Amino acid sequence: MTSHNQKYHTSRRLDDLITHYALSHRSSSRMFWRLIYVVRSRSNLLSHRAKIRNLKQSDIERVLTCCTRMIRYQFAWKRFPEAWVPPDASLFVQLRSLVQHLFDQYPVPNFMASVWWNNQYAPWELKLYQHLAKGLSLRQFSVLNHLRITKRMAALFMQAPDDLRLIESIRWGHVLSLGGDDRLARILISQTCLGMFTEDEKFWESVIRFLIQNQPLSADEIVEIVRFIQEQRFVPAETVWGRGAGEDPVQPDFTLRGRTLMSLRRHQANWRSELIEKGLMPPLDIHPLDFPWKRCKISSFRFEEEGIAWTIDELLTPRELRNEGRVMQHCVAEYTSECARGMTTIWSMKCHQGTRKRRTLTIEVAPKAKVILQASGKQNCTPSVEVSEILKRWAKQESLWYETMA
Repeated sequence: MTSHNQKYHTSRRLDDLITHYALSHRSSSRMFWRLIYVVRSRSNLLSHRAKIRNLKQSDIERVLTCCTRMIRYQFAWKRFPEAWVPPDASLFVQLRSLVQHLFDQYPVPNFMASVWWNNQYAPWELKLYQHLAKGLSLRQFSVLNHLRITKRMAALFMQAPDDLRLIESIRWGHVLSLGGDDRLARILISQTCLGMFTEDEKFWESVIRFLIQNQPLSADEIVEIVRFIQEQRFVPAETVWGRGAGEDPVQPDFTLRGRTLMSLRRHQANWRSELIEKGLMPPLDIHPLDFPWKRCKISSFRFEEEGIAWTIDELLTPRELRNEGRVMQHCVAEYTSECARGMTTIWSMKCHQGTRKRRTLTIEVAPKAKVILQASGKQNCTPSVEVSEILKRWAKQESLWYETMA
């Protein structure tokens, strides 16, 4: 196929492209050719008139893409294509009018029409168009149930500017519904991660509210604040802090609650030293893998019998978790973040016999509830009777609840 920038000057090449496109997209049905005939005879979209000679191949392909998608959803057509009267306007305004003619029982925002011909689209976007064309609200669209769409947000979405894409229009309506303006919405859409749906919309709404409350801010500072927050809360520390810091974010619980703009600015400038001072990250002379978290109040265990010693000790660094997981062949290293935040604790039972020492059991304990959540041997196997008895001795010593003891 020829270059996307090459223009077509002969009717033969245009005909060949349409035929090739129909065959390659399996759209050589009678209805496809019926629609193509209407488009060519009623408008400049695929005609041989002089105006079409200024169109690029990429434009022609978009028109054909739109036609094939509209054929796929012909069951939702509200009118016959033969009744279409195109406006005397540009190519994509004409194409938009064809989409609206076929599908719109109720008015759909102009920016929505582009989902029919864009190369990058999701099937749910076409379904949303049809949903809105029936007169239904954005709030009633089940695919977006994970978003908190208010009545005001849905109403503003319908008024979004024509130059925005679908997802951008949802964010635009979101920002304005919270009290923001078009400028802030466009900065967030075009220059930050908020141009797309995020993994934690509830949290990011608090960020948007913070930015609105502290306007006016320069575009550069808005972008920097969002970038900083994203890195601290969502990006692996290995990327943000440095090599060896692990896959968990530096501040997974970061929040703007109680912060002022000035305190956030100070934190942005001094966050490394502040985290070191609070003991949340290691000093520069300590490798992140060897930086310990706070020990819980549960005590270790030691028991000796017939020349054999049994020990149970809490694992307190990322490296200790990695070594435990490597030797025991399970995924305990993935618990680093939970251990660092005190949400859980990991313990290792070892058997000492002479100079030989071997790991026998990995134990997870909820420190506040004092409950043994799981106890697994190598490759997550069930502990032996002997090992279970040692575990019960420790549980009794520390008043831990263990299901097999109930």
